[in-house]
Amino acid sequence: MEVNQAKLLIRVPDLQVAMAFYVTRLGWIEVDTRAAGNAERANRADRADKADRTDRTDRTDRAHRAVMLRAVPDYLVVVIEMNVNDMEDNLQLDFSDWLLPQAHHPEQGDYIYIGVNCLKEVKQALCERGFWELREEEDAGCIRKLFVPTPEGFTIIYWEELFPTDEDILATYTKGAEDMDLAVAGLSETELDAVEAWGKWSIRQQVLHVIDLELVTIHKVKFALAESGRAYQGNSFSQDDWCAGLDYISRPIGPELAMFRAVRQHIIGLCKHLPAAMQCTVKTSNGEESVGRLLKMMSSHATQHVRAIRRIRAKENK
Repeated sequence: MEVNQAKLLIRVPDLQVAMAFYVTRLGWIEVDTRAAGNAERANRADRADKADRTDRTDRTDRAHRAVMLRAVPDYLVVVIEMNVNDMEDNLQLDFSDWLLPQAHHPEQGDYIYIGVNCLKEVKQALCERGFWELREEEDAGCIRKLFVPTPEGFTIIYWEELFPTDEDILATYTKGAEDMDLAVAGLSETELDAVEAWGKWSIRQQVLHVIDLELVTIHKVKFALAESGRAYQGNSFSQDDWCAGLDYISRPIGPELAMFRAVRQHIIGLCKHLPAAMQCTVKTSNGEESVGRLLKMMSSHATQHVRAIRRIRAKENK
């Protein structure tokens, strides 16, 4: 199916500089371009004082220059040149038709995940374009990742799904609860609030996020195990809304970690007891999802956050 709306919006101070990086260096393909809408420019000009009308109009023109790029065949990106004084109230007017409703708007320091079929080919192409010594990482037989820093302070992570055996998936999933326990062992309540960088999640927030996403996904797993092949429709998950609504910033993590261990033990017991449990499926808007794949992705997600917690502890020497 052809993709015609973007999953990602990248805001840049200079579109020409950004194009030199994303197109010339990364090899992304230009799909479309757009400038500010004439009506909106006129409205802004009417609201501006006569003395600085020319300046404001020029600034708005720059704020709304945008390009749609294709990073990989099924992943479109909108790159927009914006001025921090102008942009937010006009974004939806001019570019909403380019963006998916849940398009990601990364902030400086965020990771941008782009799935690919063959990470080796992506790395080879980047090396040919002058990228050397790129960091690679593997999440315990779940996914393999390649990290590419951008001029805006984001990190693009190209990732490839791996396909371990069912036994390996269960072994990794089993070990995950112990890894989380060890990652936070000995930390005080104050130390749980340490962060890797300003504006990023604390250790406490990361732990609570992992457990909540696990609980949301387990609902899907249980339906697959009980009624394999059935249709499943769940609500979308907004990690930021859950972080705020469920007070990740100050809640204790002890009871949550106990629940995390218990839930994983429960699922492992079911998968070992029920015949062909790892092949049981549900049908979702993303296609058919098996229990094995869901457990693998939960393991990968938890591993990413355990790594982040370890980095914070290393930084704090805890």
